[in-house]
Amino acid sequence: MKKKLLILIGIFVLAVTSYKVTFALFSSQATSTNNTFAAAEVFPPQTDHIVISEVQIKGSGTESNKKDFIELYNPTSSPKNLAGHRLVKRATPSTTDNNVFVFNSSHIIPAHGYFLWANSENGFSASILADISSTDNISTNDSIALRNGPVNTGTIVDAIAWGSTHASPLVEGSSFSTNPNNADESLERKALSTSDATSMSSGADVSKGNGFDSNNNSTDFILRTTSQPQNSSSPAETP
Repeated sequence: MKKKLLILIGIFVLAVTSYKVTFALFSSQATSTNNTFAAAEVFPPQTDHIVISEVQIKGSGTESNKKDFIELYNPTSSPKNLAGHRLVKRATPSTTDNNVFVFNSSHIIPAHGYFLWANSENGFSASILADISSTDNISTNDSIALRNGPVNTGTIVDAIAWGSTHASPLVEGSSFSTNPNNADESLERKALSTSDATSMSSGADVSKGNGFDSNNNSTDFILRTTSQPQNSSSPAETP
């Protein structure tokens, strides 16, 4: 009798252990059809905030140093109102913000869409169909940020610095080491962690948005040899 009881206890323990292991493996990552389990593919967390997706500091032709743009991307499935936000820059060696543009409630980024600021001088902003413009410039070794709130103290939603000479940059992680100095070069945020300059320019990731954000400028961006500014009327892009 004792032997049978011990066998029954052993079977019960084994069954409970197997259930726990199976549940741990499949919990929120599995589906079941007719008691057949199939694990779901695990994706990295979606970026849930607006990001700076592309920056140009020099264009081609006359007065190339005034052909600057900053592109924003909304990686979420809902439109985002930019009221209360501002684009700011820090020009080396400054340790304080300068306004580039202050947004209002009429400025909305579509779901998985873009919003474009550009320098307005000599008709540049109009030539690339920028959503907004001002006469500000950005240049070598600068840094920029999208802030929610006042200059210097508002919450930094996203930031990028490039080059190597910075006093107190607006940066995430480490600066992107290269200045996009050649005409029409730009820094572009990756679509995926595996994206590179080829896949973002002419390969598989061209139309997958710019939502990869590991909070490190040195690895989140690539250098494009020819920029591709997009605005709020551009087609939506999803990973």
